[in-house]
Amino acid sequence: MTKPIPTPSAKLSVSRDLIHDLYHQVGLIREALRSEKRRLGFFLGAGCPLGIYDKDGAKSIKHIPDVAGLTSSIESKLAGDKDLLECWHKLATACKSDRCKVPNVEHILTQLRTICALKGASTVDGMTIENLRKLDTKTCEIIVELVNKSLPEYINAYQRFALWVRQLERTYPLEVFTPNYDLLVEEAFEKCRVPYFDGFVGAREPFFDLAAMEQDKVPERWARLWKLHGSINWIKQSDDSVFRCHPPKPGQQVMIYPSHLKYEQSRRMPYLAMCDRLKAFFKETNPVIVLCGYSFADEHLNELLLDGLRGNRSAHCFALIYSILENHEQAVRGAEKLSNLSLLAWDGAVIATRCGGYKDMDVALATSGSGIAVEKGTPDADGKDTHKARCHLGDFHHLCLFLETQFGVRTFE
Repeated sequence: MTKPIPTPSAKLSVSRDLIHDLYHQVGLIREALRSEKRRLGFFLGAGCPLGIYDKDGAKSIKHIPDVAGLTSSIESKLAGDKDLLECWHKLATACKSDRCKVPNVEHILTQLRTICALKGASTVDGMTIENLRKLDTKTCEIIVELVNKSLPEYINAYQRFALWVRQLERTYPLEVFTPNYDLLVEEAFEKCRVPYFDGFVGAREPFFDLAAMEQDKVPERWARLWKLHGSINWIKQSDDSVFRCHPPKPGQQVMIYPSHLKYEQSRRMPYLAMCDRLKAFFKETNPVIVLCGYSFADEHLNELLLDGLRGNRSAHCFALIYSILENHEQAVRGAEKLSNLSLLAWDGAVIATRCGGYKDMDVALATSGSGIAVEKGTPDADGKDTHKARCHLGDFHHLCLFLETQFGVRTFE
């Protein structure tokens, strides 16, 4: 399948004189994933649910919207309540800055919750605290409605990922980090009989256990799943304790997306604990983390990732970007400063701090499941056809095909 190429912007200049060997870089990813003694993590961003394709594997079914799509959908669903919609627009305007030209739902919730935390405040910029709290509750209800979807019955990317996890034999457990609220990873793990620990223990109403997370005595064959921005099955009780329940009952407070500013400590505690797991991951010896579906648009998560790489030069991150380099200026700037951050986009990469395109390659190397595609380029000086290498791995669908074909997991049981 040929991937559509977005129109490049003028905000970033990619050197076409400097070329990277995509086939070699994919080989490095393959070797890192096969290394049994290195700590391995996956960071699955909001773009991963878009990697659920139709049954024929032809195109994304857009199963769950990304953050931008989620934001626009929430705004549309608020149209029936004039007061709440007005609060939404005022909060969005307050969030705008040079670094945040188009605020999303997470920026807006942070702004909202910061205002609600002000002691003694009853009205702020014409918005009553009562309406803001109603907006918080309504927004969370809409998010639950939009992302509460089960996986398709046919083989899809999440099942392929879970099957690959199931057959891993490693000295250290696999850690999966995600800011997504949905339950797609959990569903795939359970369907494929992958044992995992997510910080909650129990059966009827599993409760959040910080001590269990910190001690981490769960067997190595269990995957670790850390929901960095909460989940649609996290519920806060009246005594401020947190448990897991799905679907939530009427009136229960679903815990999704934290405020990274000053806020109720009890409400933030699960988020802080999850973020601490990401910090701890980077403190280990020679850890490798693979990012997919993440656009580096979240300043707080960027700080955790980049600080972790700065603080441990033996760590390495492979950031797999869906579209072209010119669309990811912030990610490129970070990779240009960190030699242990390899950024692989559709049309080019930043490797060892150097930004450039991909060298031409043999069509025969772009096999199914290789994570590589080719496009016909301009003929060379001798009139022979050339083929430009293109990286498919930023698409979760193709990343999981790569895992499936490279590591021998081919069927869903």
